[in-house]
Amino acid sequence: MSVVRALVGATVAAALTALVVALSRVGWTAEPSAQGELRLAWRFRSERVTQCRAATAQELANLPEHMRQKMICGSRLRPYRLEVAVDGSVAADDTVRPRGARADRPLGIFRQVSLAPGSHRARLVFTPLPIGTDSLGAPIVFDTSVTLSSRQVLLVTYDEQARRLVVRDRAPDER
Repeated sequence: MSVVRALVGATVAAALTALVVALSRVGWTAEPSAQGELRLAWRFRSERVTQCRAATAQELANLPEHMRQKMICGSRLRPYRLEVAVDGSVAADDTVRPRGARADRPLGIFRQVSLAPGSHRARLVFTPLPIGTDSLGAPIVFDTSVTLSSRQVLLVTYDEQARRLVVRDRAPDER
């Protein structure tokens, strides 16, 4: 009886191995379309904005004497607006806010825009948003022509040293 079990076990194991080998040779494409992709991905350290105001008499009265301060100050990181246009049509228009439970982490940008192969005009505008009545810095503008082949990914990322958006190319076979 044990010889029969061993023979059946060996046969089943060989059949499963042959099935795994056959299935490993089957062609598979993760993304069947021929579209290319403009991928926006970067982290951005936004500026910290501090706002102060005079404490009201009621607020001061509600606090113990050792905690009373005439000015109440708070700070937060500045949000940004991301506008993406490809060939004149809007591909994204979002407000990017700081991450983290207390909104004190860098801004994280990750967007994917599918594009047909060929030449396109891409325009990105990354604009600081006002907090109260503070002054704003200049927006970061990226306006260029891009040419994509089938299944090609062009990565737009932020270069911290140059303080501008740049394109990094990734060939279709590296995907």
